[in-house]
Amino acid sequence: MHFCPTVLLQAGLFVGFLQTSVASPALPELQQRGTPYERETSSIAAEVDKLLSRMTFLEKLAQTRNIGGILNPGVTYDEEFVEAFNNGLGGGSISPGNYQNPGPAAAAVINEVITRHQRRDRNNIPMIVVADSVNGVTLLNTTLFPATLSMAQSWNIELYSKVVDSMSKENRALGIHWVLSPELDLALEPRYGRVGEMYGEDKYLVGRFGVAYVKNMQAEDSQGYVRVATTVKHWIFGNSLAGVNQARLLGGVNDFYNLYIFPYLEVFRETNPLSLMPSYSSFDNIPMTSNLEYTRDILRNELKFDRVIVSDYAAIPQLQNRQHTAKSLQDCGIKAIAATIDHELSPPERSGMSTLATLEKNPAIAKEVHEAARRMLTLKFITKTMEQPLADLKNVNKTLRGEEAMKRNMDITRESMVLLKNDKILPLSKSFLSKVAVIGPLADIINPGSYAASDYSTGTTILEGVQKISPNVVFSRGCFRNNYTNFEQMRDEAVANARSASVAIVALGSVAAIVDGNVNDRTDGEAFDHADLDFPGPQVELLKAIVETGTPVVMVISGGQVFTLEYAAANAKAILHTFLQGELGGDALGEILTGKTNPSGKLSVSIPRRSDILPIYYNHMNTDRKEVGWQVTTDYQAPIVDRLPRYTFGYGLSYTTFSISGVSVTGTVSKTGSIKVEATVKNTGAVRGKEVVQVYFNQSAPEMERPIKNLVRFTKTGDLAPGESTQVNFNITVDDLGYWINGKKQVDADTYGIMVGSSSDDADLKFFNVIVQG
Repeated sequence: MHFCPTVLLQAGLFVGFLQTSVASPALPELQQRGTPYERETSSIAAEVDKLLSRMTFLEKLAQTRNIGGILNPGVTYDEEFVEAFNNGLGGGSISPGNYQNPGPAAAAVINEVITRHQRRDRNNIPMIVVADSVNGVTLLNTTLFPATLSMAQSWNIELYSKVVDSMSKENRALGIHWVLSPELDLALEPRYGRVGEMYGEDKYLVGRFGVAYVKNMQAEDSQGYVRVATTVKHWIFGNSLAGVNQARLLGGVNDFYNLYIFPYLEVFRETNPLSLMPSYSSFDNIPMTSNLEYTRDILRNELKFDRVIVSDYAAIPQLQNRQHTAKSLQDCGIKAIAATIDHELSPPERSGMSTLATLEKNPAIAKEVHEAARRMLTLKFITKTMEQPLADLKNVNKTLRGEEAMKRNMDITRESMVLLKNDKILPLSKSFLSKVAVIGPLADIINPGSYAASDYSTGTTILEGVQKISPNVVFSRGCFRNNYTNFEQMRDEAVANARSASVAIVALGSVAAIVDGNVNDRTDGEAFDHADLDFPGPQVELLKAIVETGTPVVMVISGGQVFTLEYAAANAKAILHTFLQGELGGDALGEILTGKTNPSGKLSVSIPRRSDILPIYYNHMNTDRKEVGWQVTTDYQAPIVDRLPRYTFGYGLSYTTFSISGVSVTGTVSKTGSIKVEATVKNTGAVRGKEVVQVYFNQSAPEMERPIKNLVRFTKTGDLAPGESTQVNFNITVDDLGYWINGKKQVDADTYGIMVGSSSDDADLKFFNVIVQG
């Protein structure tokens, strides 16, 4: 869960919290700064030790607490609550809250609260501002990028790195020094409502995007301070039972190492994330918030992670009230601190950490609280929060929505849309553009996802994007997103418009909004999981009615999930999935529809044919989806259906064609060696375009079951002109082909398959064998 009062109120967690809202007093620029903290040593570790030596148990405990989501709409806050927080001892962190507040105004209020607390703190310790950052800053007047899942469709790590750099600069400008991203969960269960916040179903791809996020969000300034700290999360998650939010994960130690923590190992190897968040869920029936084996022993002792571990929102009290593994709220706090949780995000009346105040004489508790405070203070020094805790209000507008950020936003938006089907209709010719019917309940909104700040004052909808490319556009919603109110009347109007047009652009999908005007139509997002992966409400019926007019249909999908697309795949002339676009989605769509931009997105999640044919991820075990041999699954199931994905991982169409030829792969290599893969990519079509070259591997005879294939490398080419070629090269260490058994990694002497191509589908791959010698 994230910091948003609307969600908290809906969940019943904020009772009594926002009682007396007061208007925030205006700040005279930066004159209300407290006295800056003055360091006594040049060493952060030494400075932290000196500070801890002066702190009482309760002062250390205060560093484990967060003032969460303090702002109401209109940049007001509950002053009485804020003043009483932690009995005046200050806190570890503070969070802005409502996403509908303008960034600079919110920063001014947060500055004031931090200043008040720091002034009365005996040790002059400021709070650090922590917030979500999925699409960018979760405040208005900032750059609204596409959501995580959308940007992963680009498969463009270099471009994504630039986007995160812009996110980092805007967060820092507003005084946000710590963000609760990236999400390294694996999107293995498409029924889960939070897939839109994830990168995709493949552990290697998730790891590469995660590395890019941490590196660029945590970029260092000229003095070596980290710009904005990151939080890798959720340790661990990705395949909950039936896709139910917060449900447990099945599996054991081999799933843990080979699947769930793979992205974390990638991130730990190449970066140094300054915090980590355990998931709400249980793994092997033990909640991760109190999991001594997987959260404390493996993470702290084996992997040597010595940064902040921060709880998910209300996850500590959940040990008692949902998972029933704790006897009392204090027992929740004891179990969490024993698992080395350092910082709690919870409503004040349900804080497990706060209950530890009576346990100062317990040496084990005192030791863990001391360590938690040490890690929190270290975080504040590394991010320069101790010396500069406040937003620089004089210069903030020089950074927000700058030319560089907006260009990067447009670039990533163009590459984040996936063309799934094109029956020779796209790009649209002038004759089709002479009159366009835009139809559908997703056409006239900006749909950036759950944890995004948008009030529609900036940005371009699908409808507005089409209006920019056609001189004659008629619009009809056709239906509501999730109910049948006035459906027949709305459908008939849409049918009439479609009949009068040269082409119908039908925009269907789902919304995951939390605080904007679409919140009542939510069918996706946190706490909104899916029993059915078809479009909600009467949307498919609307699509059928439009198709039956005979007017060609270009279907545009909007939403942070996959849909089964059974009717659409058979009847629409083209299908384009835009996922959760930011403020420039309509502009990018218009460019793609007219051919100004050639779509280059590829799926990072597989799309099933039916909601009941799961799992659908491409890298399944051979026994999970029997497709060949005498025991073919369809021989024994009823009804008999095709179990293959409708559109598989790595798939995506272009307006041009590419060849991948001249592939060479090292034939024999030692266990300590590397495999060289080279290939030539050529644009064999008539327009410019970009291709994603993907390399997969499998193993002939491992000691445990392994997937039929796993992604091991990928790259996206530059923009290739018709007839132009480029060489791509990959270096794969043999260690990358290894696996874990009972917590120990091994690499076998064996025959490995190396596959090179444009998607995970066997038909798109070229196969080679590599012998690894002992």
